[in-house]
Amino acid sequence: MPDSAELLEQMRQKLEFFEQANRAADARAAEYDAMGNELRTVEASVQSPDRSVTVVAGLSGSIKEIRFTEDAKRLSTTQLSQAVMSTLHLAVAAAARQQAEIVQGHTDLPIAERVLATQQEIFGRPAAPPARSPADDDGDTGSIFRKDDRW
Repeated sequence: MPDSAELLEQMRQKLEFFEQANRAADARAAEYDAMGNELRTVEASVQSPDRSVTVVAGLSGSIKEIRFTEDAKRLSTTQLSQAVMSTLHLAVAAAARQQAEIVQGHTDLPIAERVLATQQEIFGRPAAPPARSPADDDGDTGSIFRKDDRW
């Protein structure tokens, strides 16, 4: 049976182990809090190639804003719809890349590379907006805008 000095030393070592584990847990919690704060700032703004539509996406693919320029009035409903959707997809993809980079910076997991690879499979080159082809237009020249410029 260990003597009291040995028991005291064992207890001191166990206490040090638990204190060290507690400090490590506190450091991890602080790192996750910092990551959460950074993630809340994620925002990606993308403008359509013809500059008629701008979409701002946030955390988890949330859409914060969609803006139209005067050029949007010259587009057919089909063209405007395509511009909105393609710009929206690009903005959400850009926000996802930002999120992945933040998480990777705090965890050392290769998340950013995975997101980028997945986006390349889906979209081709994620940083470049897709080219618009005249063949994509169904010829509809209707407008969603009234002639007196009211919405």
